[in-house]
Amino acid sequence: MENLTVAEAAKKIKIYLNQNNFRPYFVISDNAAKFHEMKKFLDKDFAQVYLSEICVGDFFLDTDLFFERLQTLESNALIFGLGEYVYFTGEENILRRLQDKNFNHKVIFFCRGIVNLLERLAAEDSRFRTNNLCKIAGSVNFSVTKYRPDMKIETDANNFVDFLKLVEGGRFNATLKTILPLVNVKAVENFYDAVKIQNPNLKISAAALTAEQWQEYFFDNNCEGYAPENWRTFAAGFKNQIADSYLNFVFGISKTYADYQRNLFFALLEIKDEKIFNEFYAKRKAAVKNISAQFVSEYLERLKDFSNALKYLTDNTAAERCAMIQAVQGKEKIPALLKKNFPALKDYLADYNFDDAEITEYFRQYKKIKICNVDDENFKSQVQKFSLERPYNKFKTRREILESADQNAKLYWLDALGVEFLSYIEARAKNLGLFLKIKIARADLPTLTSQNKNFYEEWRGDKFDKNSQLDDLKHSQENFDAAGKCSAPIYIDDELQIIGAALEEIKISLTQNDAAKIILTSDHGASRPAVMYGREINYRMKTDGEHSGRCCPVNEIDEKPPCATEENGYWVLANYERFGGGRLSSVEVHGGATLEEILVPVIEISLAGAKVKTKNLPKEKISAPLKKVDEGFDFFE
Repeated sequence: MENLTVAEAAKKIKIYLNQNNFRPYFVISDNAAKFHEMKKFLDKDFAQVYLSEICVGDFFLDTDLFFERLQTLESNALIFGLGEYVYFTGEENILRRLQDKNFNHKVIFFCRGIVNLLERLAAEDSRFRTNNLCKIAGSVNFSVTKYRPDMKIETDANNFVDFLKLVEGGRFNATLKTILPLVNVKAVENFYDAVKIQNPNLKISAAALTAEQWQEYFFDNNCEGYAPENWRTFAAGFKNQIADSYLNFVFGISKTYADYQRNLFFALLEIKDEKIFNEFYAKRKAAVKNISAQFVSEYLERLKDFSNALKYLTDNTAAERCAMIQAVQGKEKIPALLKKNFPALKDYLADYNFDDAEITEYFRQYKKIKICNVDDENFKSQVQKFSLERPYNKFKTRREILESADQNAKLYWLDALGVEFLSYIEARAKNLGLFLKIKIARADLPTLTSQNKNFYEEWRGDKFDKNSQLDDLKHSQENFDAAGKCSAPIYIDDELQIIGAALEEIKISLTQNDAAKIILTSDHGASRPAVMYGREINYRMKTDGEHSGRCCPVNEIDEKPPCATEENGYWVLANYERFGGGRLSSVEVHGGATLEEILVPVIEISLAGAKVKTKNLPKEKISAPLKKVDEGFDFFE
């Protein structure tokens, strides 16, 4: 069938109008401009009938009603919408019914989209081709997208009839909602398909997000400013908008958001290049902070196959921090990686200068032994030497220091806080904006709470309720392994957490003006090596040892060992031996007179004023220089 111009088509239509022919006439025009030009030509002499007037709601045409309407026409009529209806529904039988139908008036169907179908009909009927059909040049260029009504997407038409009205009026592009099975449309059954229409170049599968996430993304595809673990950060990769190098790497190896979450945690294990690893380590640590608990158990299991597991651990979770402590068990040197990966433990291990070279060195070695669970004959010899010299007597008693303290200060008693934690307390206080004045005191012997609680009871000012968490931890059965021992001191992490929380509580109190100053102190410290190294003393005593044998009541029949001191009716051991009869401890112990048991801090804490740190000096300055710092500790200097 040849293509006609509008003028040629008009002549042909006039011939049809002048004939005694009441069969329907079909005008085909798929060109937008010519469609409107032809429509304008025909409008003048015809009543206009639209198929959408016969359809109702979201339903197809009632064909019987349609033919009844055609039979009752009162004048010549121009029918719009039939071509579009057939094109989008595939209901071509309606054309076959019309092909040989005779009406009371001239009826012209102005059609788009069905040229091929009408040409097929024309080929079957030469009379139809000659007398009842003309074609104006043009080609079909409809672009229609159909959405499910429940998708709640804004469309040009909310049902089939509204859509039919649009295309009847000459629209070529439209969107609609309908449940009807249309053809020649882009059918969108889910929000992934809807996003693909918005972004035809999207190169990611529907499985990348959940149905709910695709729905959210369709209505709002902003992905900037979200947390690393958020699905929108993953979705930012759809548009090449991930700036962070580690997150971008993770996106590149992840097909789905579930993959992304997992790879966010595990991708570091695949990095071999050291420079890239160092960059990614820091970025990964920040990225996984809020999702660590979800994957950490599996992560630690994977690391069992890594000889350098410490390299891949962070301090994000208690499980990882404990794994780092486990990793240094039995080591003579503390790996430098511990400084980088466990900052709180680095602060704990850092030197606190006691203005006494031997005591400073003592606690340096003590903390290493506590963490690494190692035997150190030189340290034990030093303890034995101090058990005879009793250098703690160079320090004032806690009573003396508190009697001269500001009685307007509020007192905070953290049970079992020894001076081993002073370097950590200084670092934590600096981060919290707290200013410290530190003095070192000695507790009363034996180093038991029963012998060291008068300071709290006699304090005339305000005071906090006693905090027993640290002491409870050191005696907790939860820290025992299957053999009833504490094989690795993983409880150190909890110790640091408890002390950090106490300092935060103190800051809140100061900030809320509960007190201008707060004094933090304790009843006694505790000893880990006394548990690790402890053996029963050769002296046989009439009375049994108490508190894991760290002390025993004085008995006139017995001979006091030279490594013990007498005070308050007890003989108190200043080395790591124990009196017989006492119940063994498995974590830490107190009651004896080693430096870690007897020395306690008295710390005045405030918010305002310059940071001034004062310490009580020993009566005689110790001239011996500090020993050369070993390789394992040089990064703590």
